[in-house]
Amino acid sequence: MFCYNPTDFSRTGTELSTDDWLRVLREARALGSVQLGLSGGEPLVRDDLEIIVAEAHSLGFYTNLITSGVGLNESRIQVLKAAGLDHIQLSFQDSTREMNDFLSSTRTFELKSKVAALIKKHDYPMVLNVVLHRLNIDHVEQILNMAEEIGADYVELANTQYYGWAQRNRDRLLPSREQLRRAEEVTQRFREKPGQRMRIFFVVPDYFERRPKPCMNGLGSIFLTITPDGTALPCHAARMLPGIEFPNVRTSSVESVWYHSEGFNHFRGDSWMKEPCRSCPKSIRTSAAAAVRPTC
Repeated sequence: MFCYNPTDFSRTGTELSTDDWLRVLREARALGSVQLGLSGGEPLVRDDLEIIVAEAHSLGFYTNLITSGVGLNESRIQVLKAAGLDHIQLSFQDSTREMNDFLSSTRTFELKSKVAALIKKHDYPMVLNVVLHRLNIDHVEQILNMAEEIGADYVELANTQYYGWAQRNRDRLLPSREQLRRAEEVTQRFREKPGQRMRIFFVVPDYFERRPKPCMNGLGSIFLTITPDGTALPCHAARMLPGIEFPNVRTSSVESVWYHSEGFNHFRGDSWMKEPCRSCPKSIRTSAAAAVRPTC
């Protein structure tokens, strides 16, 4: 479960049908969307994932699967490759079986290692993702060594962002500033190793940014999330925003969602800002004029 999942995730309604997803893809592509990220939860629990990927590929999307590896095997990766899947990002929780399985409450470390080999075998870039928090951030060097051993081309050290589920559990998950400083230093030293070929991305948690940054480059500017039950959101964590209703693609077209819904228009421009923020030259603003090419 991702750190930004809502605290009432268990009450999510019935998932969209295959036909609904295919319709949404067609509508989004007609508006100019070019990238499709298949995330979760775990996308591989859907039996129709290959159908969705094939349709997205035929429409011209660049497709990226973000997965724990659970449910991916030789036969399935072959079908996904044939369907046109462009990219796979594999998540680990830590560098050892003991810590990975403890943090995920599953026995998946060995499975993930096998999936990493499958990804390399089928000529995908090896993209490794590890969500960092208080319990594993001191293991960054070991995590990077593991990534190097399994042949990772890209590593994303994604510090937990404290929304939704993670916000409720921040007292247990948020590292100290000193832990964060050490982890950044270790990461930089690793980047500077002679012959280092991995590209390493270190995402700083919002709690330690000096100034707030726009969510997903500004709500309603480039990003559109469709949740399993069809709710359309301008960013993954938007459901926690109070007093805003978000549309559902069961009853609204993607065009209507993007251009006309309150949930997507609320934060465009600066009319929602209070003074002195609205007139401050350092305020973060989003432009409705930029919201013409949604990315699913």
